[in-house]
Amino acid sequence: MAVVKLVQKPDNDDVREAFKLAETHFGHVPNLVRALGSNPAMCRTITAFIVQSLREGRVSWGFKELVILKTLRAISSFYGYGAHEALAQELGNSPERIGDIANSLWENSPHFNEAERAVFELVKQIAIDANAVPDELWDRLRKHWDHGQLVELDALITTFIMIGRVADTLGVTDPVLFKRKVKN
Repeated sequence: MAVVKLVQKPDNDDVREAFKLAETHFGHVPNLVRALGSNPAMCRTITAFIVQSLREGRVSWGFKELVILKTLRAISSFYGYGAHEALAQELGNSPERIGDIANSLWENSPHFNEAERAVFELVKQIAIDANAVPDELWDRLRKHWDHGQLVELDALITTFIMIGRVADTLGVTDPVLFKRKVKN
């Protein structure tokens, strides 16, 4: 149960803008956005960043969903995990890939390549200490990902660390994230 009010009707322009963006992107206004509605500037900014994260970019949306699942798991966050599992599958990830990400099977799984494994290592390290990412890991990441992709992946990981922590702390749940069909 949420410990803050879930705003139902926006009462200022920032929240109206965030709700409109969420409605367009998700097909509804998720509870996290409603909880953020109590702080209009945060609501607008964080909602825009979430929407930017949950779409195709320099990194495929399907892979980004696996990174989100690994991130939420790495920080023991419960927020939206089931919704992101369903979304990962809708975006073309096999149940095996999704299952392997839930624990340490990804480390040796035939369902992941070297580039993907390096990103999951980055997730684990950032969740522990973002200041201690080894040079050797950066070298492996740069072999497979360009600088723009690395920025996108880092922003995705750190954003979902924040989203997981904020939502869990506030007691917010979103069992369904998208109420519209997503495109792969």
